[in-house]
Amino acid sequence: MPHFINQDCVGCTVCERVCPVDAISGVRKEVFYIDPDICIDCHACAWFCPVSAIEGADGEVILGIKKKKDIPKAIVIPSDCTGCEYCIDVCPFDCIDLVESPDNNFNKIVAVNEKTCVGCSLCEDICIKGAIYVPDPEEMNIERIAVGSKMVGKGED
Repeated sequence: MPHFINQDCVGCTVCERVCPVDAISGVRKEVFYIDPDICIDCHACAWFCPVSAIEGADGEVILGIKKKKDIPKAIVIPSDCTGCEYCIDVCPFDCIDLVESPDNNFNKIVAVNEKTCVGCSLCEDICIKGAIYVPDPEEMNIERIAVGSKMVGKGED
């Protein structure tokens, strides 16, 4: 089910920049729009939103994550990764690379660049081995942005 942007949007463009499927469009300083036919319901836009202006299909606001460093990133389970490269191919931000296995067994596995990963879960969805996943922020102890609040500055560390 797609996400929607409510009237609290300040037109900062962050959601548009982190959307892995280019489902978001708009004009700076105006309310942006999410195309429901393209949205894959990955939550990346909501997690990055500095004013918690993104709603799920049920109309419930998805709270933004206060510190950029706390946004969930893809995690690789090295023992389960076969180096098939499907996650590399599907990643729209090119943040997954093939690297030498830490076991030095001549196999390669994937590694995630946490600086460019937006936590969209496309890699998790395509991995048939379950070797890569994005943690659910609801299960993490992280500070969220309250509905109606405005972040000061960039909202980073």
